[in-house]
Amino acid sequence: MTNKLDAEQRFAKNTARYTRRAYNASLSSGQTVIEVVDGNLVETYPNGTRHILKKAPPKHKVSAGMKLKVT
Repeated sequence: MTNKLDAEQRFAKNTARYTRRAYNASLSSGQTVIEVVDGNLVETYPNGTRHILKKAPPKHKVSAGMKLKVT
């Protein structure tokens, strides 16, 4: 089981790097990216311009094991 924990720890450590690579790859291939910036949903274009789409919904903290209903 220690190998599984080590793999999970490695994955968590590299998540930010992989996310940034995917973000840059999307923009460099000519696609737009939607992200949350300062509490707003923002569409970022490959040329670097940004367009605010709307205010992002509030974050909700959820405890482990809590059941959610998706609507």
